[in-house]
Parts: sequence; C-alpha cells; structure tokens
Amino acid sequence: MNSVDRLNAILQQYEGAPYPATPIDELTQPEPNTLYQQNIITPYYLHHRRVVNLKNKVILDVGCGSGLTSLVLALANPDARVIGVDVSPTSIAMAKARIAHLKNPQIEFQVLSVEELPQLGRQFDYINCDEVLYLLPNPIAGLQMMKAVLKPDGIIRANLHSAIQRQHFYRAQEMFALMGVFHQDAGEIETALVRETMSAMPSWVDLKAKTWTPDAQGQVSDQVIRMNYLLQGDKGYTIPDLFHMLESVGLRLIEMVNWQQWNLGLLFGKIEQMPAFIGLSLPSLPYCQRLHLFELIHPIHRLLDFWCTHADVKPAVPMPLHLNLPKIEKFDCVFIHPQLQTSTVRDAICNCAKHNRPFAIEPHLSILGAKTIVIDSGIAASLLPLWDAPQTVEAIAKRWQQVRPLNSCTLEPTSEAESLREVTDLLETLLPDLYVMVEKS
Repeated sequence: MNSVDRLNAILQQYEGAPYPATPIDELTQPEPNTLYQQNIITPYYLHHRRVVNLKNKVILDVGCGSGLTSLVLALANPDARVIGVDVSPTSIAMAKARIAHLKNPQIEFQVLSVEELPQLGRQFDYINCDEVLYLLPNPIAGLQMMKAVLKPDGIIRANLHSAIQRQHFYRAQEMFALMGVFHQDAGEIETALVRETMSAMPSWVDLKAKTWTPDAQGQVSDQVIRMNYLLQGDKGYTIPDLFHMLESVGLRLIEMVNWQQWNLGLLFGKIEQMPAFIGLSLPSLPYCQRLHLFELIHPIHRLLDFWCTHADVKPAVPMPLHLNLPKIEKFDCVFIHPQLQTSTVRDAICNCAKHNRPFAIEPHLSILGAKTIVIDSGIAASLLPLWDAPQTVEAIAKRWQQVRPLNSCTLEPTSEAESLREVTDLLETLLPDLYVMVEKS
C-alpha cells in the first residue's frame, strides 16, 4: 500500500468510526493523572525549570478526532486556547457538537491534515499529537510540519506505538490480512469476524492469551477491536527509532510523559541485590540507551509517549529531571502543582491536621510509577499558603516553626535551621514527581 492509499485507508476508517467513540453528551471528568500529564505546566517545568503562565498560551491538538482530547486539554489548561485539527470531517463535526453546550469555550476545530498545518498562519506554545504519529506514512515529515509551527520555546507531545510491546497485535493483524479480514474497507462485518475468530480460540492459544483481554464485564468492545486488530496504518517503533526521528528533524527529547514508569534501576530489585557491574554501568549510560534497555527488559508501555522541543534551544539545567534535582535554597520560590491546588486537597490536609493523621497524596493524584508519599499532617499544613500564592522556602519554614514550636522529644524550641531542614527534605521528596515545583531565586 503506497502513502496515498494508506492515508485514504486511515481517513475512511475514522470517517466511518470517529475516535474516541465517547458519546458527546457524556460528562467529561478526566482522572487527575490525565490532567497532570495534559497540563502544559508539567513539561514546561521539566524543560525550563519555571512555572509558565497559561494566559494567552495557544495549544494545537493535531489529529483531535472526536474532540475529547481537545476538551481535556482545555480543562487542564483553563487559561489557554485550544485549536483542534483533524483530517476527518465527520470527526470534526462530532468534536464541534461535543463542545456546543459550553459557554465561551476556548476551543475551536478545523478540518486540516498534518501537511496543511502551516495554513493556520501562526505558531503554537504547545502541540499535542496523541495517537497519530505512528499512523502516518512518514512520521518524520509529520514531526517536521509540527516543528514548523512550534514557537522557539514551545513543546510537542507525541507518541509512537511500541514495536516490542505490540508485537502480538501485529501478528494478529498479519493473520487477519491472510484471512482477508484486515483491509482498508474493514467495517462492522470484519469487526464481527474478528470477534468470532478470537472468541472461538481456546484460552491457551498464544495469540488469544496475549491479545484478547475482556473488560470487567467480560466484553471486548468494537472500538478495541478496530484500534488493535483492524487498525489501518498501524506501525511499531523502538526507542532508537524515536531518537533517530527527533535528531532527523532537529528536535530533542525533554522527557517521557510517564517518566516515573521508565525507572531502569527498579528492574533489578533492591540496590543491595543488584549485580555490581550493573550498578556501576547504569549511571554512565546515555539516556537513550537506558530507555532502550528498559523496553527490551520490561516492554509494558503500549506507547512511547514523549515531550520534545527544538534541539537548538538549550534547557536551563541538565536533563532529565530525575537525574539532576536542583539544590533547594531558602529563598527559592515554591509552587504547588495545579492538579493538587484544589479545595478538596486543601480541605483534606486541614482535616488530617485537625485529627493529627498523616496526609497521603495518592488518593488525590495517583501517578503510575511514582513513590507513595505519606507526610506528617503538621508539615503538610505548613504548605497550605501555597494554595493562595507561591511561597519562599523560608516562609514555609517559618510557618512550620509556628505549627511545631517545640521539638517533641526534647521540648526545646524548634530552631530556624531545624525547620528549614525539615521543609527542604519534604520539598526534595515532592519535587521529583512535580507535586511541587521550585523556581530558583
């Protein structure tokens, strides 16, 4: 299939079944972790080490489909404007209907292909290209088009299907192609044939065991079948492929979107159990090789989901964040992440402090791969001013002195140095996963 035929097959697929198929009248309540990833403050801080003001920021959602992702982007970035584009007129019509009930939505939609992005006549602060790049006949050309409309300090979020993690689905696609089911005109009949075929296989059959995963109700939806067994244009890539693409177009990786789950060290157990040669060699490996080792050893990620930016724009400090934590000083300015800066979280801290119970972050923002953090309610209460405005480390430490004026063991007054140490230790615990963000003074 040539490039034109492949694009036509993809267009026909989404014209017949816009994605995602979430009903337009269904109330959208994204998980906090989704908003955390879609809030552009997260990657901006990872790259620039500063908390960006969202006012007047413009986000481009490439391949917006039926508009659900654009709506989530708008919810995660309430002061920004979102422009969604997609090659499918049917999908764009559904996207427009999805936001028709909103008052003064900061979202607009246009029928536009990736190749036509320069026709928008503007540059963007952030470009979201979710579940699209791996479908393009030439992903490098797609990245080039996005780079052309990206501001100098802008960020692109995109993703590729993992060739290693999805190898069994590619086997399934080849099998159904041999059976005459996998083709560009596949629709309801082919979906039914896939369901009939996979259901007929005993559970011990390798392909069924590794691809056919019913939900809690024991069902596999038509959408799951179309997006896996019958997905036109689907192609898988590896981490080296990703880095080659970025280098080819003059882009540079900022970080994997779910970077907490790419911790290579955890794959070898506890530090004391790790073979010495591994413990000595891992820290010296280039980040590309560390990521590639992870996908070879533990390919759990369907998507190679990443943030990138212009290669010639150097970061404020070395990357990635989890390898180069900034040293926190008392005059540094501290921000709470917007996904924690809610009245619900603030009330929970106050309630824990009132009843002298520890405060757990996970019920309010559960980040896959992040450490479980439970903190003393007293020191958590010292962070409460962050819900009103950013604070210096020194100001938080002074509040901690007021909350705990005495050392509970010696009954001696809590010193300034002691309170500063307690607060700094807490911030250094919260910073790696960006529960808080620290700007240098």
